[in-house]
Amino acid sequence: MEINNQRGIKGEEIKFSYENCWRYIIRPPRDKYNISELDFPFFLIKNPDFIYIREDYTVLSKRGYLMECSFFRADLSKRIPYIRPVVIYLHGNSSSRMEGAKMIFFLLNKGIDLFVFDFPGCGKSEGEYISLGYYEKEDVNTIVDFVEKFPGVGKIGIWGRSMGAATALMYSYKDKRIKAQCMDSPFANFKDLAIKLCKQHISIPEFVINTILYFLKKTIKKKNNLEIENLKPIEFAKLSKTPAFFIHAMKDDLIPYGQTIEIYEKYLGIKSINITEGDHNTPRQKHLIYKIISFFCKYLDEDYNEENNSLEESEESEDNSDDPDKGNNINQSKKITKSNNS
Repeated sequence: MEINNQRGIKGEEIKFSYENCWRYIIRPPRDKYNISELDFPFFLIKNPDFIYIREDYTVLSKRGYLMECSFFRADLSKRIPYIRPVVIYLHGNSSSRMEGAKMIFFLLNKGIDLFVFDFPGCGKSEGEYISLGYYEKEDVNTIVDFVEKFPGVGKIGIWGRSMGAATALMYSYKDKRIKAQCMDSPFANFKDLAIKLCKQHISIPEFVINTILYFLKKTIKKKNNLEIENLKPIEFAKLSKTPAFFIHAMKDDLIPYGQTIEIYEKYLGIKSINITEGDHNTPRQKHLIYKIISFFCKYLDEDYNEENNSLEESEESEDNSDDPDKGNNINQSKKITKSNNS
């Protein structure tokens, strides 16, 4: 039998919208890509002292899912004990390591290597569901353990966006190996985000929202053994002393920028914040990316010189002739595929 609510929406329509809602939360569309899209024209990197390579790995998560990873770095096989810092990129939901790979040029040009991977349930990694940071923080721990074992790896930073930013916030406070973190568009409290998602996907009266949330909580618990009320990244802000760089877009209609401001105000460690133009998925402007890179250089690079870095940053913002977005995308990388199932 069909049931109509006050707005004249049929029960079947509500059921369909409800299905879309919980799927959007823990089973969003996978980002599909070809591995060849990770090819990078390393000849654009200005430092001629190194040969740059991409290495692909498979790493086993604590929950038993194989995570697909790529490490863009200088080949130090003949230069030990040379040390280089590494940034691990944590992508958003319905995204993949392709998101972080866009930062190869900017990081390698500043002497920082980049490690990207697909969270379980995303991209080419195994797994059916995501948890918006709850289980992903365990995956970050596995990746950090894996990365730090490479010869020549120095200080480690993490750069997260959306789900990845919330994951970074919930993880970094307990791992002293993380020396700096950039958090772009983190959410403060998932219950508030869930209400917003429900209103976007289910056109029902306000008084029905709590009932929908009740069933949403039960469905997600059954599907992914996840208590959504436990997802409160803001509670970790007062625990972390890791230097942090916060970013959020003013017109973000998925996660209001006020949530990042709340987190920023409660954050215990050294911090800075940039409220920028655009919405949740707007690519960040180059001048802002250079600020992020400078932030990582300051806290990860032992030889960092703030005055020289500011001058170089200004010059690079004006001259993007070597930007890979404008270059000839010819692959000159050395590819090495390895696996680690431990």
